[in-house]
Amino acid sequence: MKCQETVLIIEAEASVGRFIKDALETEGKKVLLASTAQQGLQYLQSLRIDIIFTELKLPDGDGLTVIRTAQQVHPNIASVVITGFGTLESAIEAMRLGVCDYITKPFSRPQVTKALHSAINLTKLSTFPKWENVSLPDSGKSINRTLVAKSSTMREVIAQGKKFSQMDIPVLIQGENGVGKKTLARLIHRHSPFSDGPYIHINCAIIESTERFNKQGVGILNRLLQTDSVENAQKTTLFLEDIDQLPRLEQRQLLMMLKEGLVRAPWAPLSKVNAIRLITSTAIDLKSAVLQDEFHRSLYDNLNILPILVPPLRERREDIIPLTIQILEQLCQVWNCNFAECRGRISKEMWEMLYEYSWPGNVHELTSVLSRVLLTGDSAEAAKLLKQANPMIQNEEMISVPFIGDLKQMERHMVSEVV
Repeated sequence: MKCQETVLIIEAEASVGRFIKDALETEGKKVLLASTAQQGLQYLQSLRIDIIFTELKLPDGDGLTVIRTAQQVHPNIASVVITGFGTLESAIEAMRLGVCDYITKPFSRPQVTKALHSAINLTKLSTFPKWENVSLPDSGKSINRTLVAKSSTMREVIAQGKKFSQMDIPVLIQGENGVGKKTLARLIHRHSPFSDGPYIHINCAIIESTERFNKQGVGILNRLLQTDSVENAQKTTLFLEDIDQLPRLEQRQLLMMLKEGLVRAPWAPLSKVNAIRLITSTAIDLKSAVLQDEFHRSLYDNLNILPILVPPLRERREDIIPLTIQILEQLCQVWNCNFAECRGRISKEMWEMLYEYSWPGNVHELTSVLSRVLLTGDSAEAAKLLKQANPMIQNEEMISVPFIGDLKQMERHMVSEVV
């Protein structure tokens, strides 16, 4: 039998606390009510709490501090912030902490119910904590590749990647340059039955890629053809980045590998189905390339069974702040910087521009901008450059905000009104 969720409310105003408690109990939840941060922390330390509703300003502390402590005690807890006003700083920090909703007084019962359901949905995604950070170990002192997924679209992308990793099927990852295709490919490999085997990454856009494909890709094929049983061959994941750049001859060779069953596919002969796991990526519309006779149609049909589309940053702005925090942390590790000092170099104007800018270079561009800010210590100049560059990006919708409403409304408004 499924356990009933326990919800903790921390609200100084007795009438508001009772109003929320009544709404949650009507939904069949077990509800605890506290009027101070200290009382709330006592509940958190002694009982299992699934969801927390907390006032931002409390008589003996602030709600965000309570949430930080709650996440240490209960890593999968979902949080909702209650406030009589909204500020940029509190909204940024709330999003960094993974708060799932942000309701502003006065609010209605439906708003409370909506926030509750958002929190319940978050607790169900046990594999996605505050935001999804999938760290992949790199050798040496370099930036760890990560995926940040606070937005529902990126959560879905990661869920697809994990699901497809278990299937006998080639995976095609599509998306603009810099959105995280290589990182997603690594994630798929790490979650697949092939995770203990070799991972060969070939960038088809590089001149030497043809030679490397023939040596490593076709070389594997030839060895397998000479092997009595595929079980005697080491299982390999082959990631072909920028598959649209693979020359025609190699496209035909890859198609032959698929048809011969030497690459995992639903139709492959059972005796050879586990030989090679194929992951490909592209930054262009492969279907258009096929129509223009720039890509092999049969190969496209074999690769495009269940594609994954990674959206650009401008279509998942909820990820920008947590991604910025993550990149800053990683840069500080690489350069032996104090994180608090580095974060302090980002001015309020710079935070606003991070929301407003369209990021045509996606995560690569964001990393470059943050690196420049940390190295020069001049976020004002970086913000000015972003502001000047933004009008040159055509067909972009910019959003701006009054800081009121729930978290999603505030996120939309934090960008700037559509022009």
